[in-house]
Amino acid sequence: MPISTTKARSSAALAELDVLRDEFRTTMAATKRPAAFSSRVGVVLSGGGARGAYEAGVLMAFQDAQVPTHIIAATSVGSINAASYAAEAEGLVGKAEGLIDAWLGLTPATLGIDWSRYIFLLAGLIAASAGVGNFLWLWMQDHGIFLQTSHPMFTWFALAIAGISILLFADKLSYIGYVGVKYVRKHDWEPDWRKTWVSFGANVLVWGFIVLFVAFTYIHLPLNDNSSFRITPRVPMIFAILIALGVYRLLQDPLSKLSHRFLRMPLRTGLFPNFDRIKFLRARIPDDKLRNSAIRVIMTATDIQRGAARFFSNTTVETLVKDPGAHEDFIRREVESPQDLVLAAVASSAYTFAYEAVTMDGRLWTDGGIMTNQPVLPALRLGADVLFLVLIAPLENAGADQTEAIKTFLDVGVHAVDILISKNFKSDIAMLSSINRLCTVYAAEMGVKPEQLELEIGKQFYRYVKFFNIAPQKPLAADALDFDSEIISPIIVQGYRDARAVLQDFMAYECSRPARDSRRIVRLAVERPEGNFRVTGR
Repeated sequence: MPISTTKARSSAALAELDVLRDEFRTTMAATKRPAAFSSRVGVVLSGGGARGAYEAGVLMAFQDAQVPTHIIAATSVGSINAASYAAEAEGLVGKAEGLIDAWLGLTPATLGIDWSRYIFLLAGLIAASAGVGNFLWLWMQDHGIFLQTSHPMFTWFALAIAGISILLFADKLSYIGYVGVKYVRKHDWEPDWRKTWVSFGANVLVWGFIVLFVAFTYIHLPLNDNSSFRITPRVPMIFAILIALGVYRLLQDPLSKLSHRFLRMPLRTGLFPNFDRIKFLRARIPDDKLRNSAIRVIMTATDIQRGAARFFSNTTVETLVKDPGAHEDFIRREVESPQDLVLAAVASSAYTFAYEAVTMDGRLWTDGGIMTNQPVLPALRLGADVLFLVLIAPLENAGADQTEAIKTFLDVGVHAVDILISKNFKSDIAMLSSINRLCTVYAAEMGVKPEQLELEIGKQFYRYVKFFNIAPQKPLAADALDFDSEIISPIIVQGYRDARAVLQDFMAYECSRPARDSRRIVRLAVERPEGNFRVTGR
């Protein structure tokens, strides 16, 4: 059925999606399908903030192709996509209309991304400063101490400009001093002249207005007999500045500790709270439907205190260990079924720096992408023998030089995640390819297909796993926090478009795949001293 959202209807990109869906469903109706699907299909979804809209388009293609999805292993925003898709599933085929509607209804405010909250924090800081300042002002007056300026309006304006300049250029002030030290010591070194001039200008601006403030300020002190006042001479500017710097250096360590405690009050463990995200997701992901879904959903989160990844499942451990091909030891050791699945999805997607860490079951959780952004292993350990690896960055650009501007610490975080995805993906693909080659070699010797073998090496079992990559050809036009329908809607369409050809390839593969019950176990042992494998049992 077409997307129902009003805004989606007004979008040219989503009008295109409706056309693509009609075309794809017609194509799939004419495509040869297997009488029964032999594969146990796993889908792996990674993180990436707003770029996770690409995964929503991919899942819509899965729905239209009516591909049974047994397992979805996901991290970060992928966990939210997986939970939404599985919660509305009919059997092993999920539904993505609600997921697409949710993506198109997103705004930064609905997810708690409200930078204006820092205006209120700044207002609170100003109010606290004004309160403390006026309290001290009145205390000084009560004790006969007065501050007087020659030109009050100009003097206070100069102080305000100095303060604003510090806010804007605090990270630029020290570089000119560094250059000066290098010059005095006559080091053979070429400074960054642009940074030097910016630092010089910032210091002139800040210290210039501080000097103006001090130059026009007098302090009146009471005489010893308290009967009259004595006017102090104008405070020498250089002397005052040196005293201020000396006091700062003397108290730098305790001031740093005090500042740390003070900043933790509004920032806590992230820039934004999770309240709005939790409210948004609870309204769209029914916990009971997700828990009863036939699709196994595995959400990766990071236990900050233990420094380990943990896998949250939408069904019980006892149910998982009974699934075909499941590794009982891994499941019992690494997987748990939380009481609150929506909160588990929030924990898995608590993007580091941006969102607060989530407290659940007495532990502190953050984004699963820190430990495993492409959770291939849990999909394999739950018995998947066909994997769809959905990436939000182009495969051919993995490890390429970054040409986009990196301006904030959030940009650094996003690109660090991209690098992590690339490195982990290459490692996972190398592991899968090695196992597949081993299975192919022994299958050729035995005259069977690789899918018909399961290798037993020691206590480990390995099987041939066919994998398909779904990835954009070009970098997605969104940053992690670009939750805007005009940016998101083309990305959804791109995900749907990229998934279509891959799903057609899967159908062709599935039609030729041997039945699961034809698989046999081949036990391998190591011959010594050469260390080669030999078949010892079948």
